[in-house]
Amino acid sequence: MTGSGDFQALFQRGTRVDRPSLIVLWAEAPARRVGFAVSRQVRGAVKRNRVRRRLREAYRAAREAAPENAAMVVIGRPRAALTEFVGLVSELRAAFLAIPSERASA
Repeated sequence: MTGSGDFQALFQRGTRVDRPSLIVLWAEAPARRVGFAVSRQVRGAVKRNRVRRRLREAYRAAREAAPENAAMVVIGRPRAALTEFVGLVSELRAAFLAIPSERASA
């Protein structure tokens, strides 16, 4: 996803899936679109950017569980900076599976 309008639309009308290290806001869309944000509660720009990079990589690892027709914003919480990468991938996969939709076929 690009542009603040896309993000704001999901922040205002998206359905929320909570996990300890992240939040996934989603809404139905014609195609899969994903954006990443990190809470300002994660102190320091360097740490926020590191969390954003880890979330992007976790998405690449869990992409097969993501719904095909959804726009999503993955929001990193402070705990995402401390969680092991494998745990981050499993939380993201569980969040995707909580979204009712058709799944990607590998």
